[in-house]
Amino acid sequence: RSVWYCGMAVTAGAFILSNFSFYMRLRRTRRAIDADCRLPVYAAEGLPSPCMLLGKVYITCETQNDPASLRHVLAHECAHFRHLDGLWSALRCTCLILHWYNPLVWWAAALSKRDGELACDEDAIKALGESERISYGRTLIGLTAAGGTKNILRCATTMTGGKNSLKERITLIAKRPKHIFLAAVAVILVCVLAAGCSFSGVKKTVNPDLVGQ
Repeated sequence: RSVWYCGMAVTAGAFILSNFSFYMRLRRTRRAIDADCRLPVYAAEGLPSPCMLLGKVYITCETQNDPASLRHVLAHECAHFRHLDGLWSALRCTCLILHWYNPLVWWAAALSKRDGELACDEDAIKALGESERISYGRTLIGLTAAGGTKNILRCATTMTGGKNSLKERITLIAKRPKHIFLAAVAVILVCVLAAGCSFSGVKKTVNPDLVGQ
């Protein structure tokens, strides 16, 4: 049990340090910009990817200077806001802290994060209109090629998720998926399996009064 608590403490420390340092870096370099968005929008220097944190959208200087990319990024991050992905990200990190030793939980968290990005892609395209589907895909490719954060313990929602997931997202954008039901079912099954593995090791206690009866 002490090992479990130590692992929780280390993972929680990494979670707090990662998010606090990232937030302070944004605070030091951000500047408010005027954008057509329901959320406050800031441009930040040295930002690897546009993101949303604590109800605020942060964009790169390159995105600010490209009207099409700015429109796509704001649509994507507003989709994250509507889906309450900031809250889901915090809950996902809580599960990782509690089950830091279980690789299935880490895998489920990665699938959940990817599923959220797919949902926001489709929601953003619906808000932008079908005519911008291709240009949205080009923006996504450009942002991923420029780099992005892959820290699963960070609560900020980003538009990029790494080059490995880019092909799948672009394929789904091109195919115009109707829903992501199968992906959601896969995540749920992994979570159920992880919970089952966690409780399967509980020892049964035997009442000594019943022995020999």
